[in-house]
Amino acid sequence: MKEAEKKQRLAEIKELVLGFCDKHLNEELAGYTLKLCETLDRKRKISITRGSKEIWAASIVYVIARLNFLFDPESEFFLTADTICGFFGTKKSTIGSKASYIENICNLGLGAEGFCSPKISDSLTLVELPNGLVIPKSMLTELDFVVEAADDEETKELEEFMAEQQRSKEREIAEKKARRAKINRKIAEDKKKEKKENDKQLGLFDL
Repeated sequence: MKEAEKKQRLAEIKELVLGFCDKHLNEELAGYTLKLCETLDRKRKISITRGSKEIWAASIVYVIARLNFLFDPESEFFLTADTICGFFGTKKSTIGSKASYIENICNLGLGAEGFCSPKISDSLTLVELPNGLVIPKSMLTELDFVVEAADDEETKELEEFMAEQQRSKEREIAEKKARRAKINRKIAEDKKKEKKENDKQLGLFDL
């Protein structure tokens, strides 16, 4: 398939995904779905040009929902498989299998950074400190007790480690803002395009 046709298919899948996100999710979660779309587009072992675009879109949403525990009734953006499949007109068995395939080919597991909220990712990611202590990444903000118990050399290593983690967190925030700006631009462009089409149709009645 030609590159232009491939880009067109990617754009169609993104449009479907964003349509669902506008109705059911927020900008942060929408950003994760778009990132997964881009990731799949770059994979050589998988081709988004094969199969139904609705199945691809539904499966992408399903993966992000699973990684962010959206199937939990306590979630702020609680979803069910029926909600996803009903929106895209797909079957649960097909989407469940496709989602597992996507997770496998993209090596995505619970806590996958860049595809779920930092809170979830940090709570499921273990890090080893310079002194050998292994803790969840979410505890890095509570390291004062570790630093107090360390000697001078260990303290210096821990402070450098914490500084690097802070820089990493700042990069994540910057990327999140960039994704949000991209989504806002896309929404604005779609609204502008829709308005232009509506104005054009209204103009026909004036003839």
